[in-house]
Amino acid sequence: MNRVYIKTYGCQMNERDSEAVAAILRARGYRIVGAEDDCDIMLLNTCSVRDAAEQKAIGKAGNVQQRKKKNPDFVLGILGCMAQNRGTALLDQLPDVDLIVGTQKFHQVPDYLDNLRAARDAGVPLGETIVDIGEEPGSQNTIRDHELTEKQV
Repeated sequence: MNRVYIKTYGCQMNERDSEAVAAILRARGYRIVGAEDDCDIMLLNTCSVRDAAEQKAIGKAGNVQQRKKKNPDFVLGILGCMAQNRGTALLDQLPDVDLIVGTQKFHQVPDYLDNLRAARDAGVPLGETIVDIGEEPGSQNTIRDHELTEKQV
């Protein structure tokens, strides 16, 4: 379970974020594949500014849930702005999603996937969806705030 397909819906920033997540995953030993039929893990990274992108991602995730029913080890994750904005409310429409990760937590994706894989390898059913949409400490600070803090040190 280390073949990952990342599908991006939305803006150029989402494309950039997907590339960054792919690089982090590669560095941790995951293989990025170009076809969804070849993956064990599908990550949908989507924008929430563009409604069409959200609807496409939700439709895609709904279709992929059928795949999860046939293969319980398959992992489905939602990343990005839509995950950040909707959080656990996504589970109302998509109850079989394994992972919901907001925009400030992309760096945690490999850890979460490792945890999912370890649980499944141990035969432990995943009790709840992993949801991480929290802010990183200091992320609300402005550049000016960071500069002032550095000068005070």
